[in-house]
Amino acid sequence: MLRIFLTVSVLFWNQLAAQNVIEEALKVCEQTDCLKPTEIIKDKSYIEMKVEFHRRVEAEVHAVNFKSAMEIGLKKLFNYSRCGNVAGTIIPVSSPWGVFGYLENDKIQQKFRVFVEIVPEVMNPPEPKDPTVKIVKGPPVWYYTRNFDKKVDEKQIEERVIQLLKDLEQDNQPFNRTFFVIGISNTHGQMGVVFQKTGE
Repeated sequence: MLRIFLTVSVLFWNQLAAQNVIEEALKVCEQTDCLKPTEIIKDKSYIEMKVEFHRRVEAEVHAVNFKSAMEIGLKKLFNYSRCGNVAGTIIPVSSPWGVFGYLENDKIQQKFRVFVEIVPEVMNPPEPKDPTVKIVKGPPVWYYTRNFDKKVDEKQIEERVIQLLKDLEQDNQPFNRTFFVIGISNTHGQMGVVFQKTGE
Protein backbone atom coordinates (compact mmCIF):
# COMPACT_ATOMS: atom_id res chain seq x y z
CA MET A 1 0.00 0.00 0.00
CA LEU A 2 2.80 2.41 0.92
CA ARG A 3 4.58 1.68 -2.38
CA ILE A 4 1.42 2.39 -4.35
CA PHE A 5 0.74 5.53 -2.33
CA LEU A 6 4.23 6.93 -2.87
CA THR A 7 4.32 6.02 -6.56
CA VAL A 8 0.98 7.65 -7.26
CA SER A 9 1.82 10.66 -5.11
CA VAL A 10 5.01 11.38 -7.06
CA LEU A 11 3.30 10.89 -10.41
CA PHE A 12 0.39 13.12 -9.48
CA TRP A 13 2.58 15.98 -8.32
CA ASN A 14 4.69 15.66 -11.45
CA GLN A 15 1.48 15.99 -13.43
CA LEU A 16 1.09 19.58 -12.28
CA ALA A 17 3.62 20.61 -14.92
CA ALA A 18 2.56 18.08 -17.55
CA GLN A 19 1.16 19.13 -20.91
CA ASN A 20 -0.41 15.80 -21.77
CA VAL A 21 -2.86 14.60 -19.12
CA ILE A 22 -3.49 11.31 -20.88
CA GLU A 23 0.20 10.39 -20.86
CA GLU A 24 0.35 11.00 -17.12
CA ALA A 25 -2.68 8.80 -16.53
CA LEU A 26 -1.02 6.02 -18.51
CA LYS A 27 2.08 6.27 -16.33
CA VAL A 28 0.01 6.03 -13.16
CA CYS A 29 -1.90 3.00 -14.37
CA GLU A 30 1.24 1.20 -15.51
CA GLN A 31 2.90 1.62 -12.13
CA THR A 32 0.01 0.41 -9.97
CA ASP A 33 -2.00 -2.78 -9.67
CA CYS A 34 -4.79 -3.24 -12.21
CA LEU A 35 -8.34 -4.35 -11.50
CA LYS A 36 -8.31 -7.93 -12.70
CA PRO A 37 -11.27 -10.16 -13.69
CA THR A 38 -12.09 -13.12 -11.43
CA GLU A 39 -13.60 -15.29 -14.20
CA ILE A 40 -12.90 -15.38 -17.94
CA ILE A 41 -14.60 -17.27 -20.80
CA LYS A 42 -12.73 -17.26 -24.13
CA ASP A 43 -14.76 -19.30 -26.60
CA LYS A 44 -15.68 -16.59 -29.14
CA SER A 45 -14.09 -13.66 -30.95
CA TYR A 46 -14.69 -11.67 -27.76
CA ILE A 47 -14.20 -12.47 -24.08
CA GLU A 48 -16.74 -12.80 -21.28
CA MET A 49 -15.32 -11.74 -17.94
CA LYS A 50 -16.52 -11.13 -14.42
CA VAL A 51 -15.28 -8.25 -12.28
CA GLU A 52 -15.92 -8.27 -8.54
CA PHE A 53 -16.94 -5.34 -6.33
CA HIS A 54 -14.76 -2.30 -6.88
CA ARG A 55 -14.73 1.47 -6.45
CA ARG A 56 -13.95 4.03 -9.09
CA VAL A 57 -14.08 7.78 -9.44
CA GLU A 58 -15.88 9.25 -12.45
CA ALA A 59 -16.23 12.65 -14.07
CA GLU A 60 -19.21 13.45 -16.28
CA VAL A 61 -18.14 15.27 -19.43
CA HIS A 62 -19.89 16.67 -22.50
CA ALA A 63 -17.43 16.74 -25.40
CA VAL A 64 -17.30 16.36 -29.17
CA ASN A 65 -15.09 13.24 -29.10
CA PHE A 66 -13.17 10.74 -26.98
CA LYS A 67 -9.94 12.74 -26.92
CA SER A 68 -11.59 15.91 -25.67
CA ALA A 69 -13.60 13.94 -23.11
CA MET A 70 -10.46 12.25 -21.80
CA GLU A 71 -8.52 15.49 -21.50
CA ILE A 72 -11.33 17.23 -19.60
CA GLY A 73 -12.27 14.22 -17.47
CA LEU A 74 -8.76 13.15 -16.49
CA LYS A 75 -7.93 16.67 -15.38
CA LYS A 76 -10.90 16.52 -13.01
CA LEU A 77 -9.91 13.05 -11.74
CA PHE A 78 -6.28 14.05 -11.17
CA ASN A 79 -7.51 17.05 -9.22
CA TYR A 80 -9.67 14.79 -7.02
CA SER A 81 -6.80 12.36 -6.46
CA ARG A 82 -4.30 15.04 -5.49
CA CYS A 83 -6.25 16.57 -2.62
CA GLY A 84 -9.33 17.85 -4.49
CA ASN A 85 -11.56 16.03 -2.01
CA VAL A 86 -13.20 16.89 1.31
CA ALA A 87 -10.39 15.16 3.24
CA GLY A 88 -7.69 17.14 1.44
CA THR A 89 -5.62 14.00 0.93
CA ILE A 90 -4.07 12.06 -1.96
CA ILE A 91 -6.18 9.10 -3.13
CA PRO A 92 -4.21 6.30 -4.87
CA VAL A 93 -5.73 5.01 -8.11
CA SER A 94 -5.01 2.17 -10.52
CA SER A 95 -5.88 0.95 -14.00
CA PRO A 96 -7.91 0.29 -15.96
CA TRP A 97 -8.99 3.80 -16.75
CA GLY A 98 -11.13 4.95 -19.60
CA VAL A 99 -14.50 6.28 -20.61
CA PHE A 100 -18.15 5.27 -20.64
CA GLY A 101 -19.86 6.33 -23.86
CA TYR A 102 -23.55 6.39 -24.74
CA LEU A 103 -25.31 5.08 -27.82
CA GLU A 104 -28.55 6.25 -29.41
CA ASN A 105 -29.63 4.54 -32.65
CA ASP A 106 -26.13 3.05 -32.80
CA LYS A 107 -24.59 6.53 -32.81
CA ILE A 108 -22.11 7.66 -30.16
CA GLN A 109 -23.41 10.67 -28.25
CA GLN A 110 -21.41 13.66 -27.00
CA LYS A 111 -21.81 12.65 -23.37
CA PHE A 112 -19.15 10.64 -21.54
CA ARG A 113 -18.12 9.46 -18.08
CA VAL A 114 -14.35 9.33 -17.69
CA PHE A 115 -13.19 7.01 -14.91
CA VAL A 116 -10.22 5.58 -13.06
CA GLU A 117 -10.24 2.79 -10.47
CA ILE A 118 -9.54 3.51 -6.79
CA VAL A 119 -7.13 1.01 -5.22
CA PRO A 120 -8.89 -1.63 -3.04
CA GLU A 121 -6.97 -0.54 0.07
CA VAL A 122 -8.95 2.71 0.13
CA MET A 123 -12.12 1.44 1.79
CA ASN A 124 -13.87 4.79 2.28
CA PRO A 125 -12.71 7.30 -0.33
CA PRO A 126 -13.59 10.89 0.58
CA GLU A 127 -16.18 12.75 -1.44
CA PRO A 128 -14.98 15.02 -4.28
CA LYS A 129 -15.21 18.78 -4.04
CA ASP A 130 -16.17 19.01 -7.72
CA PRO A 131 -19.91 18.26 -8.10
CA THR A 132 -19.30 16.72 -11.55
CA VAL A 133 -17.02 14.07 -10.00
CA LYS A 134 -18.60 11.05 -8.30
CA ILE A 135 -17.45 8.00 -6.33
CA VAL A 136 -19.09 4.88 -7.79
CA LYS A 137 -19.36 1.52 -6.04
CA GLY A 138 -19.36 -1.09 -8.80
CA PRO A 139 -21.11 -4.38 -7.93
CA PRO A 140 -19.91 -7.74 -9.29
CA VAL A 141 -20.78 -7.75 -13.00
CA TRP A 142 -20.11 -9.66 -16.23
CA TYR A 143 -18.84 -7.93 -19.35
CA TYR A 144 -18.26 -8.77 -22.98
CA THR A 145 -14.97 -7.35 -24.17
CA ARG A 146 -12.76 -7.34 -27.24
CA ASN A 147 -9.19 -6.16 -26.77
CA PHE A 148 -6.74 -4.70 -29.24
CA ASP A 149 -3.06 -4.05 -28.68
CA LYS A 150 -2.40 -1.04 -30.83
CA LYS A 151 -3.30 2.61 -30.59
CA VAL A 152 -6.18 3.64 -32.80
CA ASP A 153 -7.77 6.89 -33.85
CA GLU A 154 -11.23 8.23 -33.11
CA LYS A 155 -12.84 6.71 -36.19
CA GLN A 156 -11.31 3.28 -35.54
CA ILE A 157 -12.54 3.28 -31.95
CA GLU A 158 -16.08 4.00 -33.12
CA GLU A 159 -15.83 1.23 -35.72
CA ARG A 160 -14.72 -1.27 -33.06
CA VAL A 161 -17.57 -0.29 -30.76
CA ILE A 162 -20.17 -0.84 -33.48
CA GLN A 163 -18.53 -4.08 -34.64
CA LEU A 164 -18.66 -5.62 -31.17
CA LEU A 165 -22.27 -4.48 -30.80
CA LYS A 166 -23.19 -6.20 -34.08
CA ASP A 167 -21.31 -9.38 -33.14
CA LEU A 168 -23.13 -9.59 -29.80
CA GLU A 169 -26.46 -9.09 -31.57
CA GLN A 170 -25.62 -11.79 -34.10
CA ASP A 171 -24.82 -14.23 -31.28
CA ASN A 172 -28.07 -13.29 -29.47
CA GLN A 173 -26.12 -12.29 -26.38
CA PRO A 174 -27.96 -10.42 -23.59
CA PHE A 175 -26.29 -7.04 -23.13
CA ASN A 176 -27.00 -3.41 -22.36
CA ARG A 177 -26.72 -1.60 -25.68
CA THR A 178 -27.30 1.91 -24.32
CA PHE A 179 -23.70 2.38 -23.20
CA PHE A 180 -20.21 0.96 -23.74
CA VAL A 181 -16.79 1.30 -22.16
CA ILE A 182 -13.38 1.97 -23.67
CA GLY A 183 -10.91 0.63 -21.11
CA ILE A 184 -7.16 1.27 -21.25
CA SER A 185 -4.67 -0.82 -19.27
CA ASN A 186 -1.15 0.42 -20.05
CA THR A 187 1.10 2.62 -22.15
CA HIS A 188 1.53 -0.02 -24.85
CA GLY A 189 -1.86 0.62 -26.43
CA GLN A 190 -3.69 -2.22 -24.67
CA MET A 191 -7.31 -1.17 -25.03
CA GLY A 192 -10.67 -2.87 -24.92
CA VAL A 193 -14.23 -2.24 -26.05
CA VAL A 194 -16.70 -3.41 -23.43
CA PHE A 195 -20.46 -3.96 -23.17
CA GLN A 196 -22.17 -5.01 -19.95
CA LYS A 197 -23.84 -8.41 -19.90
CA THR A 198 -27.42 -8.48 -18.61
CA GLY A 199 -29.53 -11.17 -16.98
CA GLU A 200 -26.89 -12.29 -14.49
